Order: sequence, then C-alpha cells, then structure tokens
Amino acid sequence: MAWRTYTPDGRTLDVEYADGTWRAFCDSGRGEGATAVQAIERSLGEGVTPIGASRHTLHEWVAQQAARLELEREAS
Repeated sequence: MAWRTYTPDGRTLDVEYADGTWRAFCDSGRGEGATAVQAIERSLGEGVTPIGASRHTLHEWVAQQAARLELEREAS
C-alpha cells in the first residue's frame, strides 16, 4: 500500500507500508520504522529547516498524516 502527499513546505513525500514496516521517501531522504511517524520523520531529516513552517508545525503535521495513513491501512 502506498501514498503520496506533500509536506507543508512543498516537498513530495511518498509513504508505503509492507511486511510490517513503514517506509517514507522525501527528496533524497529515506526513513523506515515500526510506525508511520518514525518513517516520515526519519525521511524528512532533522537537519532540514522547513520552509514556511516551524519545526513544531512540521512535527504536528507528521503526527496528523501518520494517524490518517495508519487508519487507512487498518481499514483496507
């Protein structure tokens, strides 16, 4: 199962779930984790300063997106 969305600063974010692992890809970043939050945050990179959004706003957005994706995965 795969999803595509855009970060608040306009970067493309692809997220997929397979074999019990979440994987996320954002620009050249890649992240994996047991949860969608872990994968997305790892793909965004801690050193990147979001454009047009604070780091706090970005973390809130990640939590909201991850919750939505996990609900969609459970419903499928």
